[in-house]
Amino acid sequence: MSPSGSPRERLGARLRELRASAFRSGSALARHLGWQQTKVSKLETGKQLPSAADLDAWVEAVKADEGVRAELSGLLTQARIQYSTWTDMDPVDIVATQAKIGATEASEVILRGYQPAMIPGILQTAAYARELLTIPGVPPNFVSAPEQIEALIAQRIKRQELLYQPNREVQIVIGEAALTVHFGTIGTLLGQLDRLVAITGLPSVDLRVLPRAVAYPIMPLTGFWLRDDVVRVETITGEQLITGPDDIAVYRRAFDLLREASVAEADAVALIQRAAAELRTDQPAP
Repeated sequence: MSPSGSPRERLGARLRELRASAFRSGSALARHLGWQQTKVSKLETGKQLPSAADLDAWVEAVKADEGVRAELSGLLTQARIQYSTWTDMDPVDIVATQAKIGATEASEVILRGYQPAMIPGILQTAAYARELLTIPGVPPNFVSAPEQIEALIAQRIKRQELLYQPNREVQIVIGEAALTVHFGTIGTLLGQLDRLVAITGLPSVDLRVLPRAVAYPIMPLTGFWLRDDVVRVETITGEQLITGPDDIAVYRRAFDLLREASVAEADAVALIQRAAAELRTDQPAP
């Protein structure tokens, strides 16, 4: 009977099943492979994903065949890319997920994020977030009731507490387009730009803007949040978690390239203030 659960859980259960067929305990397998026992435990419980070399060593140790190796490889591929759709979640769960994201961010010493054409949630004003969450293109079954929207905004604002905490580094890159894309009123966007200027003065925040005049160093397909062990990518329909070490390295390189190509501090403030001045000029006379 095949194990149930997420791909990560199924992979761990299958590794445990194979190990039990050849070794009485995880400690025995660890001694055989020259690993720490904790590594075997983490792999079997799904808390850690194996590398391709780890799978090869495991398969050889339990004397499994190439069919089993292919099976494990398939499970590993699925486990490295996890996708959750908003339609599968109750609005209450979506608000809870926002709180969970905040708790995860609070545990990180360095937080890295990129958005090509939108202000990231951790920097948004309540008014900007409210207009964003009420546009026509909000996905079905996301949040619709006013109380759900306000609860989500409250969690988003609560996440911003870490911007003021010492011994913290929040690195964010936004495309210059994010300074002009709006979802409701120009007044709300202007308030958001004022907020960005204030944020650039915080010791813990490294906010950079990639100017339109600069050649993009990566394909601007979507924004992402980067941690040491996972990349989080939001789409219109859901959220993707990428945990493969090789894939994470690609995103880390992409983020480094974006930071190098962007402007910071006074130059970033100048871009933000110029965008605000143009928006005010473009507004019709009362």
